[in-house]
Amino acid sequence: MVVVDNNMIRQATRYDIPRLLEIVEAYAYENPIKKLGESCNHFPRYVEELLFSIIHGRGFIYIDSNMRGAIVAYKTSNIWSPKVKELNELLWWVEPEHRNGTVGGRLWKAFDERAQAMLKAGDVDFVCTSISANGPLIDYSRRGYKPLGATFVRE
Repeated sequence: MVVVDNNMIRQATRYDIPRLLEIVEAYAYENPIKKLGESCNHFPRYVEELLFSIIHGRGFIYIDSNMRGAIVAYKTSNIWSPKVKELNELLWWVEPEHRNGTVGGRLWKAFDERAQAMLKAGDVDFVCTSISANGPLIDYSRRGYKPLGATFVRE
C-alpha cells in the first residue's frame, strides 16, 4: 500500500466493483474507438465477472482511497507461446478533474512496483504498459521499459 498525504493507493476489493464499473464505462466513453463508447456495447455483468476474476488472482487492480482513479493489470499466457506469462496494463484512468494531480502517477507507481515484484518472483516473464491516445505522453524507457511498437486503429 502506498500512502501519500493520507490518500492511499490500495488494492481493490470486490466491494469496489460498483465504482470500478463506472470507471470502466467512463474509460470506454473516452476511448478514441467510438464503438467501445456506445451504450449498446456495454456489458456490465461481463465486466463485473472480469474485474472479480482479476481481483481474485488473474491480475490486480489498484484504486485510490477516494476512488478518483484506478489501474487494472491482467496476467495471461502469451498468445504465441503459452508457457510465457505476461502482465498487461488494461486500463489506467483518473477522473478528468484530478488528472493534473498526483493520483495517476501514484497509481502507475503502485502498478510498476507490483509488476517488478511479479517479474522478480517469476510469476510473469514480461510486463506491458502503454500510452493511451488520450493520456499524457510518457517516456517509459526512462523507467526501465523498452518500446515495443505502436497501435493504430481505423474504424
